[in-house]
Parts: sequence; C-alpha cells; structure tokens
Amino acid sequence: MKKTKFTAFILALTMGISACTGCSGIGGIQKEDGATLEISMDNSWHIEPTLQSVTHDPHFAAGTHVLCSKVLPNTGESEYCWYDLETQTKTRFKPQCGENLEPLERVHSAPIEFSDGTFGIVCMIYQGLGGGEIEVHRRCIEVYDADLNLLETRELPLELFGDDYFRPRETFADKDGNWYVMRADESTNYEQLIHCYNSDFQLYGRAEPPSDMFNYLFATADGTVYASYNHFDNVGGAYEKLYKLDAVNHSAEPSSLTLESAHGYMMGTNGYDFYYQTQYGIFGVKGEETTQLVNWINSDLMSVYTCIPVDDGTFIVSDNSGYWHLTPRTQEEIDSIQTITLAAVDLHTWLLGDIMNYNREETGYRILVKDYGEYDTPDEPHKGYEIMKEDMMNGIIADMICADGQNFESLASKGLFADWYELMDADPEFNREDYFQNFFEAYEYKDKLLRLGVNCEIMTSIAKTEYAGETQALSLGEQLDIPLQEGMDRWIYSPAEYLAETWMRNFQTGTINRETAECYFDSPDFVRLLEELNRIPGEDDFYLTMNDNYGVNYKTNWTEDRVLFMSNDISITDPIAIRTIRRYYFGDADITLTGFPMVQAENMDRGNGGVFNTAYTVSINAQSTEKEKIWDFMKYLLSEEYQKDMSLPVHRGALEFQIEQAEHNVTFMAFGEMFVGALEPWESDILRDYIEGVRTCSYYDYRVHDILLEEAEKMLAGDQTPQECAEMMQSRVSIYLSEQS
Repeated sequence: MKKTKFTAFILALTMGISACTGCSGIGGIQKEDGATLEISMDNSWHIEPTLQSVTHDPHFAAGTHVLCSKVLPNTGESEYCWYDLETQTKTRFKPQCGENLEPLERVHSAPIEFSDGTFGIVCMIYQGLGGGEIEVHRRCIEVYDADLNLLETRELPLELFGDDYFRPRETFADKDGNWYVMRADESTNYEQLIHCYNSDFQLYGRAEPPSDMFNYLFATADGTVYASYNHFDNVGGAYEKLYKLDAVNHSAEPSSLTLESAHGYMMGTNGYDFYYQTQYGIFGVKGEETTQLVNWINSDLMSVYTCIPVDDGTFIVSDNSGYWHLTPRTQEEIDSIQTITLAAVDLHTWLLGDIMNYNREETGYRILVKDYGEYDTPDEPHKGYEIMKEDMMNGIIADMICADGQNFESLASKGLFADWYELMDADPEFNREDYFQNFFEAYEYKDKLLRLGVNCEIMTSIAKTEYAGETQALSLGEQLDIPLQEGMDRWIYSPAEYLAETWMRNFQTGTINRETAECYFDSPDFVRLLEELNRIPGEDDFYLTMNDNYGVNYKTNWTEDRVLFMSNDISITDPIAIRTIRRYYFGDADITLTGFPMVQAENMDRGNGGVFNTAYTVSINAQSTEKEKIWDFMKYLLSEEYQKDMSLPVHRGALEFQIEQAEHNVTFMAFGEMFVGALEPWESDILRDYIEGVRTCSYYDYRVHDILLEEAEKMLAGDQTPQECAEMMQSRVSIYLSEQS
C-alpha cells in the first residue's frame, strides 16, 4: 500500500497568471500558449438507481435479469430473487433440493455463473451437530437457464469442497463440467492451491501459486478459467498476474497479462474476454489489450463494492448509497457540461464523497478532479507534488486547490489564492456568526481566509487531574515536568524508530510559527523531548525492556496508572467523545484537557492548547472565473443540514443539534463493550468552552518531516547527541522556511 506523502512548493509565481477556467467538455485550464491541465470527462457514465425494491445481494446478470440472494433468518437458507431490469419486477425462488428435507436437515447454497448463459445453485444439505459442528449429507448443483427453467440437477461428491462451504470466489466450474477448487493443502507451505477436477470429479492436478496464495477464480466469456495472484516488482509495486487453467490439457500456465491490483473479476460481455475493477474504475480485457471503460470519479461513484456486467455492455454497481445502473454518456452530453476543476495530491476520501454528492445534483456544473498522486512511484513517492508544482509555475492551476501538507504560507504569499471571507460577506444568505469564528481565524493568513475546511477534530492530550492539575494548555516543558509515579510512563511508547516517525510529524504543530516562519527545535524543551526519544529502545529490544502491557488491556492503562497522558494527539471528534474517554479510559476520574504539547514561545497564542485539524482544506485560484459556483459548493458543505452529519461541526446550530441528540441518547455504547449513557449538560458546557478556546490549527509540511526524521535517525544511530540533533534540526528547518518565505 502506498503511503500518502506530502511535499512543499517553491514557486516564483506572480499575480499575472492567466487561466481560463470553467471550460466545457475537457475541463481544461488553458493558457494562450496552449498549455492545458490534463483532465477530462473520459470514461464518464450515467448512474440511475436500480434494484430499489430488492433486499437481496446481487451476484451476476443473465440476459436482462440479475440473480440476487439473501440468507433467511432462523433457517440459514438462501432465498433467491430473479430481477428483471426491463420491467423492474422480481421473482423469488428457492432451490428445489430443499423441498423434501429430512427432519433437522438444512440447506446451504450459493450461485455460480457459467459462460454459456446458464447458471447454477450449488447446494449442501447438512445437519447441525452443535458446537459449530455439522454433518454433510449431500451436495448437488441445480442448473438454470436465463428464463429460470431448471435444466438439470447433478449430484456432487461430498469431498469436492472438503469440509468447507462452497464459496464462488474460491470455486469455479467451466461449461464442460470441470471443477477448480481453491483450498489449503497441509502437504505444502502454500496457503491456497487450486485443485483441478475433471467432469467425473477425478482430481487430476493442483496449481501452486508463485506467491503466497491465489486471490480469485473466474472465467472469461469463452469459458477459459483463470486464477489471480499477487505479484510484486523489484521496487515494491503491487500488481496481479494470472494463471490460465486448462482442463483439456491438464495444465496451469502463467499468463503474460499484468494488471493493476484488482478488487474483483467478472466474465466479459460486449466483445471483452473479462472485466476487472480497481480503485479507479472498470477495465476490459481483449486478448493482451487492457482498456479502462469506467472512471469512478467521472461517473460519480466511489467505494464500489459490487460490479455486475450486463449483456448489453452496461453495468450494475453498488456503493454505500445503493445500486446503480451505469450507461455511457454521449460526447454531446459531455461537451455541454460546464466544469469546475480541483487539483490535489492523494485526494482525501471525504472530499471525494462531497464532490460525488455535488455532481449527482446535476446542476449543469461538475467538479472534475486532477489527482496528482497518480504520478507517485515507489522510487519517487513525491513525484505528484513536483509535477503539480511545475504546472502551477507554468500557470496551469485548477479552480480549487488542496494544498494540505505543503508549505501553504509560501503559496499564499504569492497571491495565488482568493479570500473566502470576501465570498462569505458578499452572500446575503450567509452569516459568519453562525459558525465558530475561532475556527476560521485559526486558518487565517495575514487576516485573510485563504483555505477552508468544513469538518474538524480537536487534537489535545488528557490526563488525570490528580496528577496534571486543572490547568489547560500545558506546554511541552510543563508536560515533561510532571513527576511520574512508580511504574508509570509519560506516554504510550513504541519502538524508537516508529515513535520518531510519529513525533517528527506531530511536533511540527506548536514548534513552527506559521505567521512568522520561525521554528523552535533548539529550545530546551524540544531537546528534552529528543532525550526522551533517545532513551527508548529500538524494535529489536523494545519488547524486552519496555512496558509491554499497553496492548494487553489498553483501556486500563490510565485507570491503573500505567500511563500519565492519553497520547499527544488524542482527538475530540464528536460531542460524546469527552464523556466516552472519561468513562471508558479513566473510570469516571476527574480529567484535564491538558492540550497539545507545544513549545513555550512568547509570540505563539496557544489558547487552551487544543488544535483544530481538518481532513482537508480547499483554496480558490485567485484567477478563477468560477468563484461564485465554487462558493455554492462550499456553502452547501457549510450548511447547517449538511454539518449535522459531520463528526464535529463548525456550524453552531449543527453542533447544538448533535449535543441535544447526545443528551438524550441513553444507550450510547463505546466500542461495543460499555454503555456510556447520555451526555450530561455540564459535559456539554465543557465541550462548548473547549471549542471556543482553540486558537491554532495543525501544521504539517512533508519536507520538514523528512528533515526532522533524517536528523532523528542519526541521533538514534548514535551519530549525534540530542542537543546536536536539535541544533541541526533548527538550522536545516530555519533555512528551508526562509527559502519558502
């Protein structure tokens, strides 16, 4: 899995940048010299709701029908639904082998798709023996055609699937009756092998995966059966390769195809051998050629769970909002759409969801996304930022920019971004007083709001009042000064190399002054923090020498006084959070929100020590011609109704709605273990006061992180003392910040 990385821009841009935005069709941002942001509506499909009255899970399509099933309560049997896409009607049925059961017998069944247009229901008749044990009495398969006529019933050997249930992803039968079953084999070191049976159910061979295990079994449109397995290149890239299973020649040979990591494979239609879906969309394969057919973002979809090809070349997909029938947009439709463009690196899923909701409204405008993260590679994990920087230096800038993780202030100083305040104040329907003003103020730069988030959490630290006292906003030094009880650790520790990665990310907040571009890594308190880090063992020795009880019973670390502070970045994410933390982790003891441990700097307002942290922020290109439409989008996300569904709203009315809900929710349960009960009014007051007292926002710059981590690793290797490490950090980060300003 690729880690999200961040980088900083060093831009020599002027206010004279010209960008023509809001174009139709391609959604390009084009300069007079022809330079254009490479973003388009390619592979864009309509989505229409379908399967709306179906409570069953869809499996595959046959003709104009979709086969769906659900497990009935009490009996554990599956009921099937034959859904007609043309008439939007459904027919319920159950396998006929379950009609004449003996007393105490039950049926477990699952569907399987064949390449000749028929399908089967594989049934296991069994009896429960108690304690999770079963006795299998019979296995069979009922074969149906596309008109739901039962063609035949075939008996299957009891041992075909071993002692396990039939699972479609791990079992396949071709049109000639040969079976391929994926299961473990104790005689080898492989977790999964393919056991191959002929039509007489005789085992004729096994296919062993080149890597740890096979992932999927599936068939192509002509009935060829493949098994997929993980493949890693020499720089850590993850892909999938295929094994071709040949029942006629009794062979299993690797295919030359290399595919992006797939979430599922489907039998091909409309001239394609097969389809596969990834995090980006649906791809079709013909021979050795792979083509992207559907782009999820351009089709207003994300987190697609199920994908079903229909014979006419369309698709049925599901996401967390329902089932959708995909049909391709025409070029005429695409050319008529007005576009707003957004550029980001590794677009946050929450923002993507907000964009999907906006685009589904079909206002005549669409937000098109340019995610520069697609350029990152294992060798160049920050390549996307470099290309984004190059585009911006050439005047190719989207209407909206997510500049999180970069040196935002250096970008803002170039005059690249418009002021959200101007749009707010020009809108008679919007009132800034409806929101926590300090949330906006925390993100200001030189009295302008040049970036804006819509959802937040508050980072802080928490300790028992008996040890930490009642004072909030304890600085880093003050937190380090609190004496520890015998057997108590200050924070929960992990091996030094992992702790360094986290601390060098988190402690940028409160050690760098955003307004003045000053840093304080050589302060006595930060040196003490490095000394604390330097005494922690590395991974090889950590679990032999440090407190190893953290994970044994995590929630008692504070009730049993094994740990003083609950983290240095614990988050308040909803109105019930403080109550949950106090009751679940501290056993109802009095607690103090001691704040994020920032250095003691005279020119930094730490407020109550809390730190606003947003999942993402958005800035507006100062030269965009679509500012009003962009504001419509952001105003929708800031609306009271929309904010009611956010974890910690910045709209006062939405927060009060959530507080009222929490004060009446007497059954609120924490982590599935403990009934926390309703929020009490005095706890609501603590939350309101704490939100009002926050004065700063989180700071993160990928380049600063790299500098800090490089020096911390030298210290941990014994190449420099904590004092020398702090001085090197101060020198290098100061130079970097100076270069950006």
